[in-house]
Amino acid sequence: MESEEELLTADQKQREFDVISECFRLMQSERSRYEKQAIAFIDSGHFSTETKSYSIKFLIKDNQFACIATSKLPNANSHSTFAPIPESRDKQIKELIELFAQSEAGLIF
Repeated sequence: MESEEELLTADQKQREFDVISECFRLMQSERSRYEKQAIAFIDSGHFSTETKSYSIKFLIKDNQFACIATSKLPNANSHSTFAPIPESRDKQIKELIELFAQSEAGLIF
């Protein structure tokens, strides 16, 4: 059986590499902004943002952080992902920083 990596084209592999690299870059360069967003999200229970291609809502659903991305293009798919909510506030902020970076980089869409 072929691995998932063997099924990817060279362009797909490059895009995956670029998106993962962008995610790590954002977690470093935008950490302060993401931390402020995470604190606001924890305090209010919701947060919204946009990228070039998606409107993104973050909320708490079924005791999980939910990220729901709605494409701005007609007839395009919407995406959602969920992450467990850690018990401590510090770990919640860390989890949200990662989720914000992943969504902005396009890793979860």
